[in-house]
Amino acid sequence: MRKTITTTLLWVTSCLFMYAQDSLKTTWLQEVVTTGTKFDVPVEKSGKTIFKLTSKELSQNAGKSLADLLNEVPGIQVDGNFGTPGTNVSYYVRGGRNRNTLILIDGVPLNDPSAINAEYDLRYIPVSQIESIEVLKGGLSTLYGTGAAAGVIDIRLKNPDNSPFKGSVDLSAASYHTFSQNLQVQGTTGKFSYLVMGNNTTSDGFSSAQDNDPNSEFDKDGFSRQNGLLKLGCRFSTKFKLNGFGAYEKFNADYDDYEFTDAPNKQEYNQYRIGLNPVYQYKKGELQAKVVYNVNERIFKSSFPSEYQGKNLQTEVTARHFFSNVLQGLVGLNYQHMAFDQKEAVSIDSAHIDMFDPYASLLIDLPAGLNVHAGLRLNTHSIYGSKVVYNFNPSYLINNKGEWRYKLLGSVSSSYITPSLYQLYSVYGNKDLSPEEAVNYEAGISVYAKNKFTFNFVWFKRNETNPIDFVSLFDDEGNYIGGKYVNLTSKRVVKGVEISMSYELNNKASLSLNYTHNDTDKPESFYRIPKDKFGAVFTLHPLPNSTLSLKYNNTGKRTTFDFTSFSEVTLESYQLVDIFASYGLLKKKLTLYGA
Repeated sequence: MRKTITTTLLWVTSCLFMYAQDSLKTTWLQEVVTTGTKFDVPVEKSGKTIFKLTSKELSQNAGKSLADLLNEVPGIQVDGNFGTPGTNVSYYVRGGRNRNTLILIDGVPLNDPSAINAEYDLRYIPVSQIESIEVLKGGLSTLYGTGAAAGVIDIRLKNPDNSPFKGSVDLSAASYHTFSQNLQVQGTTGKFSYLVMGNNTTSDGFSSAQDNDPNSEFDKDGFSRQNGLLKLGCRFSTKFKLNGFGAYEKFNADYDDYEFTDAPNKQEYNQYRIGLNPVYQYKKGELQAKVVYNVNERIFKSSFPSEYQGKNLQTEVTARHFFSNVLQGLVGLNYQHMAFDQKEAVSIDSAHIDMFDPYASLLIDLPAGLNVHAGLRLNTHSIYGSKVVYNFNPSYLINNKGEWRYKLLGSVSSSYITPSLYQLYSVYGNKDLSPEEAVNYEAGISVYAKNKFTFNFVWFKRNETNPIDFVSLFDDEGNYIGGKYVNLTSKRVVKGVEISMSYELNNKASLSLNYTHNDTDKPESFYRIPKDKFGAVFTLHPLPNSTLSLKYNNTGKRTTFDFTSFSEVTLESYQLVDIFASYGLLKKKLTLYGA
């Protein structure tokens, strides 16, 4: 178990920065989400399973990384977040792997074309820069394209508010000589708004190799990260505004060799991002464009040195139109160019792909309680040609005199996941790979009572075709000779259930519980994913401006492949208990917290 003790040394703001904090739980009632439809929809009317973490809930999790927070969301298993600070992080949503879950930053898919699954690396972003997180479970490729087969994680960064000037400083110290400094300055003057954020985090860490020799001492595997974010906005009129941003993120981390052998290896990651977002609003709708260009650089210094670079250009134009109070429509065009370079192995001139996707969807919201979201997308790939994906997602909200409400939901959707550039062109690549396809089915019920009690039950099933994974190759004598990426099997089925409950006892105490079960007919492709996972959160506000929370998580047994013995092994279940406390002083301009 990793134990973290975090104490704020100073938090000074020019105006009110923190609010009374609440527990990490699903905020179903009165909460508005956008990830499921790209329209603002109350969660109780959404036909998708969406878990939202608000800024208040994020502020209650001092000392935790983004990976730690996602590991507490029902239906998600994160692997690597309990290792040394720089350990690689994998995220499994409903039994899907990184490539089955799409990461959005401010609504835009961000991918690293040089990464194995072209996934976004969660180690880049500090929680201090995040305003909210929406986790959508289930496929939604019609809105977001390739990769959105098992889920979508939409990370919304902080934006300038309407204050003329506002700033904050946060300094913290934690276990393993971990120190973090966060600076934020923002404001709005007339038509112009700005936000500047910076983060510096360093940690001595600990050795990721197991030291069983009392006469030796393994070196510690440390971690450092620096982030800079600039957001600018100008509202030219009541109808037109232009937003832009620039960001630089880097981290350095030490790591050991395979088979838990101590080694002075180092990895250096850098990412540059720039983007523009013009928005034009008219009486019955909105037109907007998003253009984002990001460059990723990864350098590994070890006995097997390597350097990678990925470039990704995303351009999307969307039009939202309100035909009436019950009918809304969305059309969009998305273009993406990704290129990959591996020093002395793969040229960026030859390893690249282009995708051009037109899509459309409708949202029907009838007064009687019926809500339907449906859409189509034509995925056009420069290597694999065209593929149509769809979704149909009805839900029905039943009101009972406003005290009890019941929601029935169901959905069916298809997804299309093309192989990454790494899987195609790297030294382990395979140009004969077929794209993955998936069809998602989902059904569930929710119960709401007086804004204090919520119960959710969801059953899901995902039929996958041509799942891709890395396989080890052996010669006739059983000696390991390498490996490559292949389509594991023609078909795989993943299914399970998710159950969650939250209850606000009074304005000073609340309780939430959740349970997830995942299963598959191909267990050999289900490594490191637990069949059963349970969580509970109890939150108390014993004094004004104070919060005390207790969290419990139980992760069940998992299987994995041991490359030392080249055999399958079982990982035992584990339990995690977190305690958090905070107290606000000076009208909450100064907050002390510990975990």
